[in-house]
Amino acid sequence: MILFYLRLICTRIFLIMTNILVTGGTGFIGKALVKKLHDSGHSLKLLVRESSNTNYFKDLKNVEYIIGDLLDFSSLEKAVNNVSAIYHLAAYTGIWAKDNSIYHDVNVKGTENVANIALQNNLKLFYVSSFTALGPTPPEPVDETHENETFCMEYEKSKCQAKKNVKELIPKGLKVMIFYPGIVYGPEDFNVFGRMLFDIMRGKLFPLGACPGKGDSMTCLTYVYDISNALTDVLNREDLFGEDFILGGENVRFKEYLDLIAKISRNKKARKFPFPIAMTYAWLLEVKAWFNKKTPFLTRPTLRAIKYHRSYSSKKAINKFGYKITPLREGLEETIKWYKEYNEEGKK
Repeated sequence: MILFYLRLICTRIFLIMTNILVTGGTGFIGKALVKKLHDSGHSLKLLVRESSNTNYFKDLKNVEYIIGDLLDFSSLEKAVNNVSAIYHLAAYTGIWAKDNSIYHDVNVKGTENVANIALQNNLKLFYVSSFTALGPTPPEPVDETHENETFCMEYEKSKCQAKKNVKELIPKGLKVMIFYPGIVYGPEDFNVFGRMLFDIMRGKLFPLGACPGKGDSMTCLTYVYDISNALTDVLNREDLFGEDFILGGENVRFKEYLDLIAKISRNKKARKFPFPIAMTYAWLLEVKAWFNKKTPFLTRPTLRAIKYHRSYSSKKAINKFGYKITPLREGLEETIKWYKEYNEEGKK
C-alpha cells in the first residue's frame, strides 16, 4: 500500500513538471485542450502567429507564446526547447481556399516538420488528425484499419496523406499516437458545423440552417471535451505509442442530428431543401468568395462530402484507455445552452 502511494505521488509530480508544446492551441479543439492541460498542472508553450488571438488564455499561468510557423523549421526548433511532448492540432481546416496548395503546405508539410522535429529530439507526439483521413464508410461503424480514398475535398486528401507520412516515421523511432475525432461539436464552435447548429437553433433557413437533401447518410459526432479529456489522459501512456485511435461519439443519420438540434432548441424539426438547390446556392457562395476573398459558409465539395456515410467505432480507445463518450443529446443540450447565452449577449 505504501509503495502504491509513493508511485502515485511520483506520477503526480511528473505530471506537474511536464512541459508541453501545443500547435493549433487557439483553435476550437485546441482551446479546450490547452485549458484541460493547464488545469492538470502542466507548463505549456503555444506555437502561434503574430495575428493569433490569445485573449482566451489571459487568465492562465505557465503559458508561453512562441511566434512561429509550421513551415519554418527554425521556429519549431526554438519552440521545442525544453519540452518533452508535442500536441499537434494545427491545420488549415477551411472548406474553401483560393489556392488549394495551402492544404498541402500546412496539413502535409507542416505536419511532416512537426513529426521530424519530434523524432530528432526524441519527443512524444500526439497528432490530432481527422475522421476524414480514414475516408467514407459503410453505414456500419468501422475501426482504425479502415481506408477509403474517395475524397470530395482537398482537406480530406491532405489529412490522409499527412497520416501516412507520420506513420512512415514510426519504424524510425517516432513516438507518436494518432487520433481521429469525428465531426466535433460543442460550445464556442463557429466552424461550418458549428454555424449550422447556431443557424438551426435560431430557425434560420439560409445558409446553413436546413438539411440539404434527405440527410440519410450516417455521421459521427464527437463532443469537444471528450477529446480534450482523452488527449490529456494518454500523456504518460508510452505503451500506446505507434497506435492510432478513433475519438468518435454517437453515429446517427445527418437529418436525425439536425432534427435533434431543432427539437432541443425550438421543439421543432429541421427544415429541408432539395439537394440541387443547395448545390446551386453553394456555387453562388463560391463565386462570391472569389470576389470578396472570404471563406463561403457552404461549398459544393462540402455538400458532396455530407452525402457519404461517416460511421466510426471508438471501441479501441474505450478498451485501451477508458475513452468516455458524452451522449449526443446531453452534449447538444450543453452546446445549445451556450449558443443561446451567446445569442442573447449579442442582442444586448
